[in-house]
Amino acid sequence: MDTQQAELEISVIKKIMEDSRSAVYDKSSQGLFWFTLTAATVLVNYLMAVTGIGLNYSGLLWAGVSVFGTLYSIRLAKKESSKLKVKTFAGRILAVIGIATGIANIMFAFASLVANAFEPFVIVSMNAMILGMSFYVLSVIQQLKSFKILADLWWAGSIFFFFMPGIHSLLFMAIMLAASAWVPWVEEKKQILLI
Repeated sequence: MDTQQAELEISVIKKIMEDSRSAVYDKSSQGLFWFTLTAATVLVNYLMAVTGIGLNYSGLLWAGVSVFGTLYSIRLAKKESSKLKVKTFAGRILAVIGIATGIANIMFAFASLVANAFEPFVIVSMNAMILGMSFYVLSVIQQLKSFKILADLWWAGSIFFFFMPGIHSLLFMAIMLAASAWVPWVEEKKQILLI
């Protein structure tokens, strides 16, 4: 490979990384919305399980939140799309990672709750494993240390709750979802202030 070709490829990779950082900052409202909504729902589900109040309505809670979340997310995406004049390749990669993560986690929940493939509390471990993978990929694409730390925390929780499944795994999930929403948001605000 000649020097000119290598320089061109390096500049393309650099452009993708720069685009991905700006894309995550421009589109952070989707991640912030979904992680916050899911964290709140998991926390409510945890409190229902601990107190025994309304536990029979857990499925209805998740169905309602899923419908509301999807409709609001579509509205939010249309609003963001009208503001962004150019869609970047990196932005599409980030969107696909988020969508794939969400679909995989919903499929794990379906496999457990509908198909009875495994115990419901194992869902947390499996979801944590998928979220760890997603944050790890994002940490490589965006070169953000906070995403790597979040990936490691998700994986550590996944391992722990595979061996110690139980009701308190829901509390871990709620805390980690909130951290996954707000740590990148804080990092975004710091980056904006430094510019």
